[in-house]
Amino acid sequence: MKVKIKGILKSRIVTLLGILLFIAVCIGTGSLLAYIEHESDPTEQAVIYFRAFIQQDYETMYECIDRENGYYVNKDLYISQMKQVRQNMVIDTYEIKEPEKENGKIVVAIECTDTDADTTQEMKIYLNKKRKGLQIVPDYSINVDLMMVDNFSVVISEGNSLELNGEEITDNMADITTDKEGNITYNFDAAINGQYNVSATNDYYAVTQEIHLTEKDTKVDLTGENYTANEKYTQLLTDHGEQLIKQFYRAVRNRRPSYKKLIANCEENNRLIKKMQKLVERSEEVVYWPETRNIENYNVIEMKMSTLKNTIKYDPDTKQYIVTYRYNYRYTSSTDTALYTSYVDTFSGRCRTTMTLTYSLENDNVVLSDISIKNRNNKK
Repeated sequence: MKVKIKGILKSRIVTLLGILLFIAVCIGTGSLLAYIEHESDPTEQAVIYFRAFIQQDYETMYECIDRENGYYVNKDLYISQMKQVRQNMVIDTYEIKEPEKENGKIVVAIECTDTDADTTQEMKIYLNKKRKGLQIVPDYSINVDLMMVDNFSVVISEGNSLELNGEEITDNMADITTDKEGNITYNFDAAINGQYNVSATNDYYAVTQEIHLTEKDTKVDLTGENYTANEKYTQLLTDHGEQLIKQFYRAVRNRRPSYKKLIANCEENNRLIKKMQKLVERSEEVVYWPETRNIENYNVIEMKMSTLKNTIKYDPDTKQYIVTYRYNYRYTSSTDTALYTSYVDTFSGRCRTTMTLTYSLENDNVVLSDISIKNRNNKK
């Protein structure tokens, strides 16, 4: 009898333990599912992105973007577009709606209200869901496919590197291949739309092209374009050229062809010094008209120069940079006031000028080696 009772008790205990274990598993599973559901809510990431948008914190917005391999999202272009969108939206109040699926993508819609105009705009935030390894709770990032252009590629010559809007493109940003001729092709699965300065550059020169990327399957070939200076030498040449022009016209106004600061640009090149002096004298005739009586009594009392803009070409055979400035200036020349008559003689005009500066490369430095000027003087 005692054996039977013990058997019954054991069977009931086992059953009870099984039931308790089952309940525990159910509770644990339910809790886990509830936790996963709570933690995997994409709304939280959408809210972080949207609040950064409201606060015009574009750096945070950029960090929220999903930038997978092969997808190129230029930071400056992205921020520029977001600024434009923000400027066109007045947001007094907003309502965040529940996440939904649209064309297989997760989307959180936010209804934004302009109270004064009594209008609403809907901002849709698309998200990507990703898991790493055995990660239970997924990560969410912002999907910007609607801003992207598919299949963008650039071909450059061997020995150069690719820059897009000044940013060097590395091998983890694009699929890079090389053909039999040594040409290198950068292939992007997609790139953000917008205005690009596409540049193949090296230590001395660059090949550049401006494009507005809007169409898929866009291919830019930089292997046959004209050479220009790279970013480093562009800045160096521009700084030197603008300073030289200021010194040149100071010499012209003051009738000083041998102005020391100007002549110092010639690096003791006697041929260039003589040419520089002759060009100063020739330009003096623009602002001091030779046919004017007593012209030696006149001084330039006003000279207004237009914005200086240049084009730079590089000749890889001669290793020279040719910098061409096209500009104009208005001038007024006048005599001093005569004490006995209080009379002043003046004349004025507008001169259109092309100045071409040639620089040679010497030990990675640029040295002025030639200069030419064409003046077109319109007298009033």
